[in-house]
Amino acid sequence: MPPRDAVKILLQKLPSKRMKDVIEKRYGLKGGRSKTLETIGKEYKITRERVRQIEADAFRHLTREETLQEVSHATDAIAAHVTLHGGVMAERHLFETMKDDKERPHLLFLLEVGSRCRPIPESEESHRAWAVDEKRAQGAARVMTGVREELEKKGAPVSQSALYEIVSRIGKKEFGGDIGDRVIETFLAASKVIKKNPYGEYGLSTWAAVNPRGVRDKAYVALVRAGNPLHFTEVAQAITDAGWSARKAHPQTVHNELIKDSRFVLVGRGYYALREWGYEPGVVRDVIVSALRESNIPLSKDRIVELVLKKRMVKPPTIFLNLQNRNIFKRLDDGTYTLV
Repeated sequence: MPPRDAVKILLQKLPSKRMKDVIEKRYGLKGGRSKTLETIGKEYKITRERVRQIEADAFRHLTREETLQEVSHATDAIAAHVTLHGGVMAERHLFETMKDDKERPHLLFLLEVGSRCRPIPESEESHRAWAVDEKRAQGAARVMTGVREELEKKGAPVSQSALYEIVSRIGKKEFGGDIGDRVIETFLAASKVIKKNPYGEYGLSTWAAVNPRGVRDKAYVALVRAGNPLHFTEVAQAITDAGWSARKAHPQTVHNELIKDSRFVLVGRGYYALREWGYEPGVVRDVIVSALRESNIPLSKDRIVELVLKKRMVKPPTIFLNLQNRNIFKRLDDGTYTLV
C-alpha cells in the first residue's frame, strides 16, 4: 500500500473537516509545504495553542489500534525497510531509498503516527533518524563512535574500501555477524562526523582534507595531493578541478591567500611549497646561510646547490651568484664555502 493511500485512509477516520485540514496543512499532505501552528491559526483566526490541541486530538483518533490496523501493510513495510538497512536509518536516507519526493510528506506522517519505528533526535554527531528499537540505535551509535576514533588515530582520509573495512570490522564485533555494504552505507548516511571529499576519500568533517573552510585549506589539499611545489595558477586549477564547489578558483585570489598563510612557502617565481616539506621562507641567500649553519662544516659548491634545491626552485647560477657575496660567505682554499 503506497504511503499516500494509507494516509488517505487514516484521514477519513477523523471526525471533522477542520481536524483533517489542520493535519494536511501541518504535514504538507496536499502538495505544499508544511505550515506552522501560527500560520494555520491565522487562517482559522484561532490561537497557536488551539491549533496544537486540534492536532493532538487528531492524533488520538489516528493512533487507535483499530484505525492503525487498516494501514498495517504500509506501516509494516516501513519497519521492514528500516530493518533491512540495519535497523536504524537517517530520515533523509530513508526518504531517498523508499519513495519518490512527492510521497515524502505522507511517509513522514506515517512514521510519526503509526510506524513501529521510534525517532532518534538529531545530535552533534548524527542526523535525525528512525530505529526499529533502542538497542539497535545504541549499537549503531557505538559502531560509528568506534569508526570515528579509528579515523582520529589515522589522522588522514582513507579510501572507501578502507572505510568499509573499518565499519564492517567494528560492526561485526558489535552485532556478532557481518553487516554488509547496505548497512554500512546506511550507518554512514546518518553520520555528521564522517564525510566524503571530491577525491572519493573519507575522513572527519573537521579535517581540511575533507571539509576545507576556504581557499587556503583547498590550496593546502591541492599541494598535499600534488606532492611537489606548484605555481599558484596550477594550485587554482587544481582547486577548480577538484570540484569543491561550482565556483571557479581565481588565480589571483589563490595567490593572495597563499601569501597570507604560513603553511605555504614561496620557493620560486610564483611557485609554492608546504613548509612541512622542509622548505623555509626567505631569499636564496638565507637558505644558503641556513644550510651552512646546520652543517657546522664548510660545504662544497655542489653540496650547497643540492641543499638549496631541496628548499628552493632556482637555477644553480642564482646560487653561485649569491655565494659571491663576500660579506656573508667565504671561499676557502679547497673550494668549499663557510660563513664569514
